[in-house]
Amino acid sequence: MIRVAQVRKGSIGADLDIQVGSSLLRLNGEELRDALDLQYLEAAELVELEVELPGGRHITYEIEKDGSESLGLVPEADLIRRCTNACPFCFVKGNPKTEKLRTTLYIKDDDYRLSFMYGHYVTLTNLREEDWERIGEQRLSPLFVSVHATDPEARAKMLVNPRSREINEQLDRLEAAGIAVHAQAVLCPGVNSGPVLDRTILELYERGDSVLSLSVVPVGLTRFNQDSGIRPMTPEECACALRQTAPIRGRALEERGYAWCYASDEMFLLAGLDVPGREYFDNEELVGNGVGAISGLREAIRADLPRLPSLTGRTILLATGTAMGPTLAELGRELQAACGVEVRTVAVPNSMYGPQVTSAGLISGTDYLDALRAGGSYDLAILSRSAVNERGFFLDDVSLDDVRAGVPGAEIRASDHVTDVLLRWN
Repeated sequence: MIRVAQVRKGSIGADLDIQVGSSLLRLNGEELRDALDLQYLEAAELVELEVELPGGRHITYEIEKDGSESLGLVPEADLIRRCTNACPFCFVKGNPKTEKLRTTLYIKDDDYRLSFMYGHYVTLTNLREEDWERIGEQRLSPLFVSVHATDPEARAKMLVNPRSREINEQLDRLEAAGIAVHAQAVLCPGVNSGPVLDRTILELYERGDSVLSLSVVPVGLTRFNQDSGIRPMTPEECACALRQTAPIRGRALEERGYAWCYASDEMFLLAGLDVPGREYFDNEELVGNGVGAISGLREAIRADLPRLPSLTGRTILLATGTAMGPTLAELGRELQAACGVEVRTVAVPNSMYGPQVTSAGLISGTDYLDALRAGGSYDLAILSRSAVNERGFFLDDVSLDDVRAGVPGAEIRASDHVTDVLLRWN
């Protein structure tokens, strides 16, 4: 049974007057355990839905629809499957212990359902037999898997979990069930770098179509877990990892028609190299893993430049993390030339997690507020939408409205790619 948290306007559920708080009991005779069951079972043209309304009344609806059409019933959040690993580089362990942060930041999730539905990376170490059966039965493909290393001992050192050594057998099982994966390797120097990375690249590639891609990402540490025994990668080590990915990319382009292996944007930045353009990245599904985000931003802004209205005489402030600062300054100059707006850029240092955490999405509302207050006079400030959740709160539970109230006289917007705001700005 799952409970309805929202009914989308204009949906089938709204037309049937199914109310928030109703319990969804069965769909086509199958008991509903969670949101994944609902998503899987509602993909049919004939649907029989058993519902218990808030007052206790039971109704069975018989619905004929297009198989791709959702019922528009949004369930309450499922209980999340927790992580059973003890990775020394775990970002949850890198959260501050005393400051008030968004509660979800302290949840160590390792949930295959979230992997299928939202692209979260999982390790496969907490799967029970019934989970494996469900993955195969419901064809939960692709999954996003933190492989890290195909060398069992190297992976065990990273995850600190005896079951982590079974990764190759687990990938075999997924392949046998027809489940493809997007793989990830978070590089920890001296653990899964160097020859271990070479082995991981080759063995994953030789699995053929069952491994759709491999993302190679440098380990990220905060000031709270930098003494964990894992250290950050040096520029030289990042450059070496980039060289290691080059041969398989060339081979994949020749044999498969796409590059298959991708280093994250941060790997290039740490190596002191320019992040490549969109031609380097083939798969937009990997942007959430830091692969291709910068090239995507460049492409989106440049595509909008000819459509921007004249903004001569107005001033905007672009606030971002230190990693994106130089790129956004470059794009700001292009914006200024295209529409006459004066553009200033501020790269916001991360006082909460430490200077080594450079992503715009991991900056607190307090740090953004301090930067915007110090930014001088401007008409509009734009910051990354990735910094706030769907309710408009930053990591430290400061809201976007709190920041706006702290900078009177200026308009402040969260944006996907800057020009999405400027095209609608009056």
